[in-house]
Amino acid sequence: MDIRFDQVQNPISLQQVSVCCKKIAEQVGDKPISDWTNSDYIKLSGLLLRKTKVHLSENTLKRIFRKQKTSDYYYPQKATRDALAQFVGYRDWYEFELVNPVENNKGPLAGVTITSPKIVVAKTINKGWLYVPLFIIGIGIAFFIIQGFDKGSIEVKNVALQCLNPVGQTPHSAFFKLDVKGILPDSASKFCIDFGDEKLKRKSFNDSLISHYYEVPGRYYPQLYYKNKPIDTAYVYLQTKGWTATASLWNDTTRVYPVLDPDLAQSKALNISAAQVFKSGIDTNRTFFIHYANIKPTHINGDDFELSVNITSSKSRPGVRCSETHISIFGENDKHYLGIIKPECAVWNVYQFSEKHKDGEKDDLRALGYDLSAGAVVTVHVENKKVTLLINSKEVFKTKYTQPIGKIMGVKVSFAGIGHFENLKITDLKTGEVF
Repeated sequence: MDIRFDQVQNPISLQQVSVCCKKIAEQVGDKPISDWTNSDYIKLSGLLLRKTKVHLSENTLKRIFRKQKTSDYYYPQKATRDALAQFVGYRDWYEFELVNPVENNKGPLAGVTITSPKIVVAKTINKGWLYVPLFIIGIGIAFFIIQGFDKGSIEVKNVALQCLNPVGQTPHSAFFKLDVKGILPDSASKFCIDFGDEKLKRKSFNDSLISHYYEVPGRYYPQLYYKNKPIDTAYVYLQTKGWTATASLWNDTTRVYPVLDPDLAQSKALNISAAQVFKSGIDTNRTFFIHYANIKPTHINGDDFELSVNITSSKSRPGVRCSETHISIFGENDKHYLGIIKPECAVWNVYQFSEKHKDGEKDDLRALGYDLSAGAVVTVHVENKKVTLLINSKEVFKTKYTQPIGKIMGVKVSFAGIGHFENLKITDLKTGEVF
């Protein structure tokens, strides 16, 4: 007996592929799939290879995204679907199906007539018997989908991340636990934390309590993950008394070096010398960063304000070629983060405005390429979640976001090398309150 199943093309499976394609498009840019050109598919091919180690040619991607029309809808093989799911944060296609269920009469393919699976069998076989195992398999799959979806998406909502001591000063040891209403729906080890301080390693809840050491002032947003999906966010808030300065080395996440300057807290012009940095323990012949922070609560709306500051970034020196500057504005719920860097180094730039993140390694951030080593007035204008960046009163960049960050809870200015700034001012556009 020889049974052959050709491409499995059923409406639900194809709708889930379409949903995944939309999630990929949202992650890599602002354009809808209908506006994608050949260069977008080439770019996505490279991003997929870098993140999942699976190579999909631009032609294959065009078939998946329905750019190349065929008589039948193209349903990619399992390894390809796994790579697509992993690109948007899932372990594999099975987990993507569990978390993103669709119905036959809904979704982007609703109303489309699609060919049924083609079955080739010997004529001597009673075809009716074929439907029995298929029916049993279908019931089993539905059962596991329902059970998995309930546990992964409903019961897990009863689990939250709690920081037992979120407020303090640096250094600070923060303690976290799972806040569970009812019974924990899965093993505690399936829950882990990203501590939100740019240290890449996540930590699993193998014990009932987890601690983490924070070294730099700021407001942090640690996230709780369940099976690699974020489900809750807490906060850690480390305040300062005026301005502080902390130095760090490139690619060294194990230590930071406080720069001692008793006059810094009340200064209007923030300027640390190379000698002071060296005295703090930094080898100034290597690539190093200086982080100036002033962390305090305000009533300034983080979605309707204007920040202006006169910035002079580092001159070229050992370990510093791109003369980069970063501005962080911390809100109650999230933050704004903006990098300004020499034009030739734009690939290394990043920005974040609330939920909107962009990375120069996969996005065109040349608009944020500017050499500040000769000094310039930088203005960040945010009005009703619409962002405008001006340098010396000239508009150079615009974007927008949707999720409010709440009241401003502090600001940080960072330099690669020895940079300085003065006259930093943050003004609420509606109330006039000034930071």
